[in-house]
Amino acid sequence: MSERLKRLQASLADWQLDGLLLTRRDNIAWLTEGASYYVVERAETGVASLLIMPDRVLLLAPENEMPRILAEEPLPFACETYRYPWYASPEAALTAFRPARLGSDMPVASALNIQERMPPLRQGLNETEKQAFRALGREAARLVEDIARQLRPGIREREVEAEIFRRSLARGIRPVCTLIAADERIAAYKHPVPGDKPLAKKMLITLGAERQGLNVSLTRMVQFGEPDAELRQRILSLAAIHADIQHAARPGWRWQAVFAEIQQAYQRHGWPDGWRHHHQGGPAGYGCRDWILTPDAAGLVLPDTAQAWNPTLSGVKSEDTALVTDGETEWLTRSGRWPLIEITREGQRWQFADWLVLPCSS
Repeated sequence: MSERLKRLQASLADWQLDGLLLTRRDNIAWLTEGASYYVVERAETGVASLLIMPDRVLLLAPENEMPRILAEEPLPFACETYRYPWYASPEAALTAFRPARLGSDMPVASALNIQERMPPLRQGLNETEKQAFRALGREAARLVEDIARQLRPGIREREVEAEIFRRSLARGIRPVCTLIAADERIAAYKHPVPGDKPLAKKMLITLGAERQGLNVSLTRMVQFGEPDAELRQRILSLAAIHADIQHAARPGWRWQAVFAEIQQAYQRHGWPDGWRHHHQGGPAGYGCRDWILTPDAAGLVLPDTAQAWNPTLSGVKSEDTALVTDGETEWLTRSGRWPLIEITREGQRWQFADWLVLPCSS
C-alpha cells in the first residue's frame, strides 16, 4: 500500500471522518505521485475524484473519461472504480457511496472542507520525487536562460511568453505562471502579466513550471549594458536579503521565526519596509507555493521539502527553488550557465542568480 494513502487514511480518524473526497489536481497529484485527471488546462480540479475510506479507495469518473484515466494515469494503490454517465453530476454519483462523515478538498454539501489541512500533510518528498524535481528545475532554468540570452531590443513581452510555452510544452512542462516585464513595467507591477510592450533595455522573466504535479519557480533578469551604480547596489542588497532568508529557512525552524528573519533581513540591508510590498514566497511542491509565508504561519520547516523564495525590491527580483534536507540546501532551478552572486553566511557559501548583461546594440 502507498505510504501516502496510509498517511491519509490515518488522518481520517484524526479528523473524525469516515471518508475523504479528493478532486483538486494538486492533492490528486500528490497522492498518486503524478496523476492529475485534468482536461481543461487551467482548471483547479480534474474530471475525476478519489474517495478515500479507511479500508478502500474508489475512483469516481464519467464513463467517457474513465478509459483514458485507467490506461494512462498513475495509480500506485489498489482502487475500485465507479463510472457514471457524463450528464450526471459527480455529487449524484457520490450518493451511493457517501460516508456518514465526509470531508472534501472542494465545497460539497454537508461535507467538511479539509483543504487547509492538505498542504501540511503533503510535506516530505521521497527519492523519486527529488529526482523528478531536479530534472524539472534544471530543464526549466535552461529554457528560461536560453531564451534570455537570445533577447533583442524590440521583442514584445507576449513573444517571449510564446517562446516559453513552445519550449516548455515540448518537454512536458506546463508553464503555470509566466510573468514578463520590459523596462518600466518591472518596477511598476509585482506580477507583470505579459503584454504587448517591446523590450528596449531590460527585461524580467518569471516562470512557474509544473510537471508530474511538481512545481518549480524562477526569475531571470537581463539588461543591455551595465546597470548603473544605484541599480547594482539594489541587486547586491537583494541577493544578501535572499541569502538571509534561505539561511534561516532550515529544518527545525518555526515558520514564524523564518518570517521574522525575513523582516529583519530587509531592515539589515537598508529596506525596512521592503517586505511589505510583495509576498516573499514559501514552501513549494504540488503547488506553485504550497502556501505563502505570513507573519502568523504555524508549524516547523521540515526536511526533504522544497522552498521557493522571491524577495523583491523596486525593479529587482530574486527567485529560485531549492530542495532543503537535514544536511544541505540544494538549488533545483540552476543550469550552471548563468552569472551568479556569491554570498557567505556563517561559513556557508550561497550563490544567487545575477543579472545577465548583454551588449548594447549598435
